[in-house]
Amino acid sequence: MDLLIDPDRVHKDTYTVFLAALWFYMTPQAPKMSIHDVASGHFKPTSVDIDNGLVNGFGITTSIINGGLECSKPGQEEDIRSAYRIMTFKHLLEWFGLPEEDEATMGCKDLPRLWAWA
Repeated sequence: MDLLIDPDRVHKDTYTVFLAALWFYMTPQAPKMSIHDVASGHFKPTSVDIDNGLVNGFGITTSIINGGLECSKPGQEEDIRSAYRIMTFKHLLEWFGLPEEDEATMGCKDLPRLWAWA
């Protein structure tokens, strides 16, 4: 109820900012799955999902977060924002000594619009 009275707390109060980010990371927003489900491997793609390129990988997380602006542009170059996310993700994987991800699952330009899926 506090957020209904003062919605600006979501970007002013550090504790509320953290909780809002954690909620967004953990909560599926139908028809989208949660980022946590994708990152942890709990998202189990159906055959229709697989046929449409919706498999666990970095690209689908970008689609969940900002897909309406950065993704679903088949036949075009990867959006510059998405390309920058991919570059940053690769640097972080290298920095932490984590295994590389398959290049085919890193982009989101060819993914369908997740919010159009039922």
